[in-house]
Amino acid sequence: MKQKLLSCISRNFLLVAGTTVSTVFAVWLVSVFIYEPEFTATSQVFIEPPTTETAWQDPVRASDYQTLEAYQVLAKSPAVLSRVLERLNVSYSISDLQSRVAIERPENSQVLNIIVTASDKNEAAGVANAIAFSLQEEVKNLLKVDNVSVILKAGTSFSSLEENNRLGILLPLAAVAGLVAGIVLSLVFELVAVIGRFTQHGKKKNTQLQTVFK
Repeated sequence: MKQKLLSCISRNFLLVAGTTVSTVFAVWLVSVFIYEPEFTATSQVFIEPPTTETAWQDPVRASDYQTLEAYQVLAKSPAVLSRVLERLNVSYSISDLQSRVAIERPENSQVLNIIVTASDKNEAAGVANAIAFSLQEEVKNLLKVDNVSVILKAGTSFSSLEENNRLGILLPLAAVAGLVAGIVLSLVFELVAVIGRFTQHGKKKNTQLQTVFK
């Protein structure tokens, strides 16, 4: 069986090779010229507790939870995002920017993670940092308190590095898929050829029988 498969592939080598190369080339074209990669960048802000009674090792109180939830909402609010648009030269509306921003808080933590997704890694980092500093300013102006500190500025995240290596993963997969498709096509063509020869043989045999009986 293995020898027959190898023989089939060798007879249809151009088909198998052409299918493999075409699949790899098609994936490369889509990845480079059509598909828009997305990068993520994360900045972090620390929210100081409203009172000094809450220590690091103590559970976060209900009032602190409410404060943190309010700051999470504020970070994606039009008041903060409008400041971001003023800082940066980006072609987003506030609603577009809101869809690209996620605010997360680790459990029992006073830290907010500001996660931004964009098609450019520098733009993602710039927006994440702008939100962090704009949140800090808005809290000072709106709430008249200075309890927001930027503890981590966004840079190239791990997801950005993975995105850069995307072709290194997709192209080998495309090569394998193209190879398998080429082998399947060659088997199909071989099967069609066998059926064709069998049909022709049957017709020829019937013609000979008809001649004999005449």
